[in-house]
Amino acid sequence: MFKALSGMSPSAHCVFVFSLCYLCGLIPCKVEHEDFELDDFKKETKKCFQKMIKIKNNRFLVVDEEGLKFKERNKEQCKADDCRFNIQVYRTNDIDRPRGSAVILSVTSPCKQTYMVCCEKNGDQKGVSAKPLDQPLPDQIGRSKHEAVFYMELIPGTSQYRFNSSLWCSWYLSFEDGPEAALMKLVLREVHKDVDENCSMDLLTC
Repeated sequence: MFKALSGMSPSAHCVFVFSLCYLCGLIPCKVEHEDFELDDFKKETKKCFQKMIKIKNNRFLVVDEEGLKFKERNKEQCKADDCRFNIQVYRTNDIDRPRGSAVILSVTSPCKQTYMVCCEKNGDQKGVSAKPLDQPLPDQIGRSKHEAVFYMELIPGTSQYRFNSSLWCSWYLSFEDGPEAALMKLVLREVHKDVDENCSMDLLTC
């Protein structure tokens, strides 16, 4: 080996020595986020905020034992926990993710049960439901798609947001009329255009 080295040019000798040191572990290789795979969601512990979710006609998203719906609320009624959503931000390294921040929405009902907003599938129908949460939100989710993770997107040119499902791309939280005129249901809607008013939501400070 030493005879081979003596016949090398200075530049080739440097490359050889560097390669040998690298293979022997003398030169450390920098690895970022060793516990964070490319397709993981990781909780941002300092990025959780509380907002009220409002749509047209002064209706706010609320939760009760029957699920998620939009109701008219006055200023006093908005003090209740059932319309104050915790928005927990998650970090992801997935370069193919949709635009916006990955978040999980949770809220507490009048009976003190906490729920997550989750996508669900009933046969061929895709929808959304309030899933009971009996333990803290996960610190890390080991996949790139999850029933409770949505991408919170700021709608260009507005101060409104929309929520794109990580489970089914192009499916957004939306609203539609319920059986009673005063109620509107939270639903999941497939959107193929940039603007859909039924997916536009205001986030108001509690």
